[in-house]
Amino acid sequence: MRKQVYKACAILLTLMLALHPLTTWACTQIYFGSETTESGDVYIGRSEDIQPRRLKEFGIEPAAASKTYWGADSGPVQDPLVNFTRTSPGPTYRYTYVRDLPVDWEGAPEPYSETGINEVGVSVDATLSTGVNQQINDVDPMVQTGLGEYNMADVVLGEASSAREGVEILGAIIDAQGSREANQLWIADATEAWCFQQLSGHQWIAVRADANVVSINPNISNLQFPMNLDDAQSCLHSAGIIQTAIDAGTLTLNEDGFLNVARSYGLEEETFGKMTRYVQGWLYLGEALEPGVDYALDDTGDVAALANPRLFHQPPRAGYTLLDAMHLLATRGEGTPVDANANNSPVAIGNTITCECHLLQVREGFDPQMATVQWTSLSPGEFALYIPSYSALLTSVDGVLYPDANGFDEQHALHEADFDVEDDSLVVAKGEQQALEGTSNGAMNHLLMDLNTLAANHRAEVGEGVHAHLNALQTQVIAQQDEVDAMMRELPAGEARNAFANEAHAVVSRQVYESCSVLLSEVRAYVVAGDYSAPFASPEVTAEGGLANPLRYAEAMREYAPSDEAVVESPTESESRLSDVQVCILCAVITVAEIALALALHRLNTRHKNWR
Repeated sequence: MRKQVYKACAILLTLMLALHPLTTWACTQIYFGSETTESGDVYIGRSEDIQPRRLKEFGIEPAAASKTYWGADSGPVQDPLVNFTRTSPGPTYRYTYVRDLPVDWEGAPEPYSETGINEVGVSVDATLSTGVNQQINDVDPMVQTGLGEYNMADVVLGEASSAREGVEILGAIIDAQGSREANQLWIADATEAWCFQQLSGHQWIAVRADANVVSINPNISNLQFPMNLDDAQSCLHSAGIIQTAIDAGTLTLNEDGFLNVARSYGLEEETFGKMTRYVQGWLYLGEALEPGVDYALDDTGDVAALANPRLFHQPPRAGYTLLDAMHLLATRGEGTPVDANANNSPVAIGNTITCECHLLQVREGFDPQMATVQWTSLSPGEFALYIPSYSALLTSVDGVLYPDANGFDEQHALHEADFDVEDDSLVVAKGEQQALEGTSNGAMNHLLMDLNTLAANHRAEVGEGVHAHLNALQTQVIAQQDEVDAMMRELPAGEARNAFANEAHAVVSRQVYESCSVLLSEVRAYVVAGDYSAPFASPEVTAEGGLANPLRYAEAMREYAPSDEAVVESPTESESRLSDVQVCILCAVITVAEIALALALHRLNTRHKNWR
């Protein structure tokens, strides 16, 4: 979100009371291949950073007979001479979105849709701002009316019936209309995931991610990756990708003779703490990175150079869980040489200018509409609570917890105008006051925003106790989602699944809201009392680390589960596949039957001979 990040971050750079030094382009995008996770699922996610206390709308875009997309990257004017515009070639799909409010885009309608899943199971994780070197930009400059982050997710989710088709649609648009900026995004379906990169004004590339790798990208444009431009099964790209690099004088090849995209198109130097977040992420996952060998620190504690920056790593271990991925988007480098809590200089993946985080959990062998579960937290990752949804099946959301753009209390948030003050401490004070006073709005976004503001502002006194409550709650949500998933799989495809998906999202959201409301009330009381002699501890957290009032999500959903007489949809090919044990039993039964048949034939043959 380049247009607004520049101004907000320039103003916020000196905030020191509760906000550590901030930087532009502070989003972090992650990918876990199926062979690296405990469940065998793919995880794709992102934290979006721009400014503290920014509101986000979670909702559903209905299907349409036709749709015209208007960009607002150059202001809210709907004019093809000023902003990107496109009309869909046919009907569009229904899909979920996480969207900014118009107030933060000068009143522009439907601003900046991000992650979501459409009704046929295509998901998008967007966008990660990157960059392009000056030589390339001189040869193939960005196009003001080209495709930008404002519309990318909407176009793919509205029109693509598969991940590959989503790549092809974006590529065709860039070929014809150009790109406004350099971005990275992920497009996935039940069978594959693609990392799509806008490289320059008219050049782009998409690579299909392998199952045995993990990716962490904190806005870095020169993370290197292997690929074969001639293999259309694993790599799609613009026609002029090599010639443009030749014309710019930046063409660099890998050892295998293929184009090194990162070095040919990326920035020569990455700044703004991006490399610090890269190191924080890999240290969290257990990578043995050594200062002075794998990375270099400057005198402020930031990472100044990387020895081997890569887009895809084979991680130090396998078996990462969904909770691990969530905590990756929360890490601040605790206990490492890049610890943002111990040093005011390094920025962090889990920072205070995050406004939402999400993860897409893609499961193999499921019906496409059920294959991907969207986990959404309308809050910074450090103190986050992710709520699951079958987004491909959702047709409605709870309008109180998830109001539309007109239903928020906009006065209970910070906006661009709030940062136009000489005394930056006033911004921190206003946010703290808003969090302490609260709002009667009832929106999930407001609740989690207030909790994060107080926990981050008083991290030393409150942080550990808030984490204990949220981790216990998140663990229960994940475990009970598995139970709910078993119920969902028994339902026939169609309206029954849509209704169940709607109810499941509403039920888990309400129960999470209630639990977090109790936690927020406790934190407010603690902060107002002002006695920090003992750290905050939630009485809701038991000695065993559970909750005194546990989640009852799965229990509530049993009311909506199918009865024994329910018609069950025919299983998919993978669902109908027999287990190894079942195959062995079946083979044994067949063998016994064959022996019995052989004996019977032998007796019959003997009798026949006797008769003859």
